[in-house]
Amino acid sequence: MSENKNVVEIHGCIVCARLFDILVMYTPAGKLVDSTVISPGGHRVMDERQPLVACNTHTAMEIEAYKRSKLQYSEC
Repeated sequence: MSENKNVVEIHGCIVCARLFDILVMYTPAGKLVDSTVISPGGHRVMDERQPLVACNTHTAMEIEAYKRSKLQYSEC
């Protein structure tokens, strides 16, 4: 039985692109299991397909605007 793989990745804030380090756990098949932001000033944004991060200073409205725009483009 294979174990999950933990990787430190660099991701940009979904609102302003500020960079954060994220610890991400993937299954052996490459499916996202969980993630946590390890740089100060950011927090995880829930998404089942990919690890996302946003600055602590951005409002929920700003984050939701990004999610809506992303959903709109993925339906094209």
